[in-house]
Amino acid sequence: MKYHLNRVRTLLAVACGLVSACPALAAEPNGRRMYLEAGQLVFVDESMPTGELRWGSVTPLEPGFDFALPFALEPALITMPDLDLALPIPFAPGARVVPRAGVSALLVYGGGIGGYALGWNAGAALVLNAQGPLVLRVDYTVRGYGNSDADINGFMHAVSAGLGWRY
Repeated sequence: MKYHLNRVRTLLAVACGLVSACPALAAEPNGRRMYLEAGQLVFVDESMPTGELRWGSVTPLEPGFDFALPFALEPALITMPDLDLALPIPFAPGARVVPRAGVSALLVYGGGIGGYALGWNAGAALVLNAQGPLVLRVDYTVRGYGNSDADINGFMHAVSAGLGWRY
């Protein structure tokens, strides 16, 4: 776990440097962004590294949809797509806190197993340099799942950080 946390810290340091080095080419802080993130998923006593694609808005005080497609970096296909309602809240120039909540799915295939579960998720993000062409985003998400066959005991916690850009 400590090794993975060090990789996330290194990614954050590099991302902060890139964001601060990029000039803000446009003063308009509105619109949607696409993000590429790396992180860590923790479930009960297990943890695994993750990658994530995310799409969301940075338009202040305008509710919008936030879609994430995280996947575990394991020998099996493990993904947890989320569709959320989000509200970017400005708290400093170019900075947003983005609370969000919505529905989630857990899809597992490989290693001799396959299955799915439906559930919910909630979380928040910190978006920096929202007016620039390159954006830094740090996310925390908690997910809960269950299905008609059996409940999945415990919550999945995920922390990720990455870079975003306009599209």
